[in-house]
Amino acid sequence: METDLKSSPLKKSIYLRCIFFVALLGAIITFVNYEAFQKNLNKRNQIYLSDIINFTRMNIDIKDLEECSKTLQKTPAYFQLQKFINKIVNNYNVDNIYIVKPLNNKPYDNCLCLISGFVNDKLHQKIYSLGDTIHYGFSPELMSQLLWAEKHPNGIEFHQDTKLAKYGFYYTGYLPLKNSEGEVFSILCVDISIADIRKAISDNLKLMLILIAICGFLFCYSFITWGQVYIVEPIEKLEKSVSEFAKKSHNQTNPSELTYDAPDIQTNNEVEFLSNSITKMTSDIRNYAENLVAAENKMSDLKENVSKLNVLAHQDSLTHVKNKTAYDKYVEILNAKIKGQTAKFAIVMIDLNHLKLINDTYGHEHGNDYLMGSCSIICDIYQHSPVFRIGGDEFVVILERRDYDERDKLFQNLTELFGNESLYEGKDPWLKFSAAAGMADFNSDTDTNAEDVFKKADKIMYDNKIAMHGGRE
Repeated sequence: METDLKSSPLKKSIYLRCIFFVALLGAIITFVNYEAFQKNLNKRNQIYLSDIINFTRMNIDIKDLEECSKTLQKTPAYFQLQKFINKIVNNYNVDNIYIVKPLNNKPYDNCLCLISGFVNDKLHQKIYSLGDTIHYGFSPELMSQLLWAEKHPNGIEFHQDTKLAKYGFYYTGYLPLKNSEGEVFSILCVDISIADIRKAISDNLKLMLILIAICGFLFCYSFITWGQVYIVEPIEKLEKSVSEFAKKSHNQTNPSELTYDAPDIQTNNEVEFLSNSITKMTSDIRNYAENLVAAENKMSDLKENVSKLNVLAHQDSLTHVKNKTAYDKYVEILNAKIKGQTAKFAIVMIDLNHLKLINDTYGHEHGNDYLMGSCSIICDIYQHSPVFRIGGDEFVVILERRDYDERDKLFQNLTELFGNESLYEGKDPWLKFSAAAGMADFNSDTDTNAEDVFKKADKIMYDNKIAMHGGRE
């Protein structure tokens, strides 16, 4: 099945994610490889330069060189040092070895040459000798470092030329030279060219990018081909079959017409499992529809059963008063009255004491006796109001009309009766009914909904409960 990217978002998504993954992986590998090469280059250059600098330093007559820097006259030891430096430059792959005295940190004429090596086969090389001012000099930033190093010598320092200078890229090592008094009078410098090494790194990176591109192409091609065969095409077949089944099902009154043409999918993966599940699901749908049609003659009985179930759904199974679901629906009615400014009601919140103790001590059977007896007291007092069990030991009564008008009297009866029941010595513990209660009236000036009234009643009940327990919760 041929599809373009516009008509197949899944195929497009696979393409884009493959390309993004390969590009990201290539960038990470390239960056890591470059950093590793660069780190290795710096480490190798530092070791190489340190060896050359230390070897050269061992062959310098410091006292004679200092005298030459003052008189600007060449001595036999100076000529010996010149030959040695030239030999090192020509035989050890070093661009130059030179000793300079920094003068200032200006862009030009900023250091004085004491000695400089030269390469035999570089006929046009500019050669500086004792007393020459190096005109092109070093950068002002580097001269500042050298002048600082002269005042605060700290062994061999390294610097990499990051700009293309007159003679190419250089990696340079610096060593301050001290006289017998420990004073720095000049700087020993060794340059090596890193242009060839940089070119090798560049070539290596280019080769790596080519390999990444080739591997990325092969990966994308193989993954996309696999995805097309095992994911995209099977899902397209599945989508077509499901769409056709949906069209047949629309406004269909004959269940036997609900036939599903299962696609031929043999991928042995989740797509095949999904296809099999859809096939079974459509079969179940057809069977279900057939059962619904066969049950049409029993709808009247079902309606009656639904009505009974609705009653049970709003009734507490133990006490047979209304449950939390019924309470929530009644609250909606109260809120509608509040909105219509016709509300006039009070809420009584009742919390039974000692229920957990009775359950734990005498068993849940006697705990149920305790619940039933307490509920009976509440219902006897509030005969004209709905009673709700909203929790294990919590009851709510909503007072309207007659009970609302006599609310204070009824509430007093409730508290006195529960108080008296708990005092009878001859009764079993599960028959000594005790409860904390609170009552609150709806006030249109302060209450915006039934929940506000409930919270007031609950707060009064809670304070009552604390008082009954001697100030303890």
